Amino acid sequence: MQVEGCVAFVSGANRGVGACFVEKLLEQGARKVYAGARDIRALDGHDPRVVPVELDITNTGQVARAAALAGDANLLVNNAGINRLEPVLAATDPNAARAEMEVNYFGTLEMIRAFAPSLRLSGGAIVNVSSILARVSLPSMASLCASKAAALRMTEGVRAELAPYGVRVLAILPGAIDTDMSRDFPGPKLAPAEVVEAALAALRGGGEEVYLGAMAQQIAAGLAADRQAVQGSLAGAL
Repeated sequence: MQVEGCVAFVSGANRGVGACFVEKLLEQGARKVYAGARDIRALDGHDPRVVPVELDITNTGQVARAAALAGDANLLVNNAGINRLEPVLAATDPNAARAEMEVNYFGTLEMIRAFAPSLRLSGGAIVNVSSILARVSLPSMASLCASKAAALRMTEGVRAELAPYGVRVLAILPGAIDTDMSRDFPGPKLAPAEVVEAALAALRGGGEEVYLGAMAQQIAAGLAADRQAVQGSLAGAL
């Protein structure tokens, strides 16, 4: 799919990777970008090609209104997500896992269901921004990993259902990204621009699962060789 001339909808567009998606899509010639955010005052409204959309992806009514407004979109970028940084049993917030599932799984599914009818007609594409933690469990944020794993399995199902209509469905699986969500992670981090540029390159090219950065690529290779060893090496990362 060519970015030039496309009409895109980006969720979580007010900062970090989402804001970078809006910027890079415009740079690469998108005709229009719908920018979804809970607080549209945080969006940069200087470019006339950007259409701010108030959007909480856990709000069914707002999702439906967004899809109706953006009926001309042929690219859906599901970027909105949360990380409550909680383990499973020793969670300080007993509602963290439910909140992560509501946003990272159910909210993303709601967006796809709402936009699927128009995407079937346009033969467009969906980009789901996930994490390498969809493939493994990091104990210190295991409930996030569970929500991302659920979303990855859902992505595979959506891909199969939309394939007959020529709709591509990509899963973007980076390592840690230099955003507020990973502010306490001490290791190397990807710049948001690296993630977005690689995702758009994959959109123009081929592939369905895109592993970005040394961390993600090493974990993916390790899982292919010895899954138990990889998970065991992460077990002490509490």
